[in-house]
Amino acid sequence: MQLAAWLVAVSIFALPQSFHAQSVAESRTPASVISADKAWGLAEEKGDAAFVDALLLPEYRSISPDGSVHDKAAILANTREATPQRASKIEKYLSEHPTDMAVSINGDIAVLIFTAKGDGRKRVLSCDIFVYRDGRWRALYSQHTTAENA
Repeated sequence: MQLAAWLVAVSIFALPQSFHAQSVAESRTPASVISADKAWGLAEEKGDAAFVDALLLPEYRSISPDGSVHDKAAILANTREATPQRASKIEKYLSEHPTDMAVSINGDIAVLIFTAKGDGRKRVLSCDIFVYRDGRWRALYSQHTTAENA
């Protein structure tokens, strides 16, 4: 009996870290939506395609400022091509373009809006829509703008 318990414990600790993070139920709060989004960004920077795959719903779509559409498969392919150089560029961009985040939750839907920090006009830079499923927030849709250049 002790051997069986030990094998279960070893197998749990051997699972990828992203699995552990995804198996814990998230609360239905704005902070948990922001946390899910930040984890998503880090996973893309580090090339953790398993985490991104679990976070994005099958019907996920992202709309770029130029109007082009990227589905889940495209986002996963991009994540798999992560490099330390790209992560450095992303971190530099984010530090040079700080944002405020606001979350609105209505039932199982959360809308996370990023606006230019300190911009009195509150220009929307991007928006992520999450759906609460199976105890956690999962991404359904993203829309990005060129408002930062306006």
